[in-house]
Amino acid sequence: MNIICVDDEKPALDNFQLTVKDFPEVDSLHLFQEGKDAVSWVRANHVDVAFLDMEMQSMHGLELARHIKEADPNISIIFVTAFEQYALQAFGADAIGYLLKPYTRQEIKKELEKAARFRPVPRKRVTIQTMPGFVVFIDEERLLWGRTKVEEMFALLVDRGSEGVTTGEVIACLWPGRAADESTQSLSRVTFKRMMDTLKEKGVDDIIAADGRKKYLLTHKVECDLYRILDGNQEAIRLYSGEYMRQYSWAETRNAQINSIKMTIGK
Repeated sequence: MNIICVDDEKPALDNFQLTVKDFPEVDSLHLFQEGKDAVSWVRANHVDVAFLDMEMQSMHGLELARHIKEADPNISIIFVTAFEQYALQAFGADAIGYLLKPYTRQEIKKELEKAARFRPVPRKRVTIQTMPGFVVFIDEERLLWGRTKVEEMFALLVDRGSEGVTTGEVIACLWPGRAADESTQSLSRVTFKRMMDTLKEKGVDDIIAADGRKKYLLTHKVECDLYRILDGNQEAIRLYSGEYMRQYSWAETRNAQINSIKMTIGK
């Protein structure tokens, strides 16, 4: 399982790491002292279980749990805290476990076993092809967007991945000849709504998230040739033929990056 642990006290993180370091069911462990860093990680990576402290200075554990569940509802939340009074609130936040410090190895082991029973069968309905051109499939059927700018906006979200994109960046790529005034911003909002309506009609609108000024594609919820290359997948690198999202001029920067990856890794 892929696990994160969030606690604003480094000794507590070190203790957790020592506790689980030889657990065979732990495939990866990432530690965070800041809740916002944990949320960013969850948006971009697959996580099975999140162990969260309650009383943290920057973000309370209950609020952090809400953000994590918004990013990926399938993540199992387990609170690890020195305070008993939050137990009812914790289970109201859809947590599967509540441990009091100091905990034992056996208690952590038991919570991981419980989390394993909650793990859903992974199923990624959305497959995205970016090379040589951009095509999206849902349940192996090609998605027809109806409007070229709606499709291009989704393509831009795919290209930016977990980095996200602002309205200003959308306008610069999709309408480079227009000023970013209220009229163009309104056009961008309408295009985004049409994109979301198309995804919602297919039941996959949960692959898009928003945080402040940026909108994101939840990359762990889709299959995509670009992300396989960025992860260093040798077969995906071998299949790259020099073209990436050839429909869009703004994609050339990423194309140059992929070409560099192939030159250095895919030899």
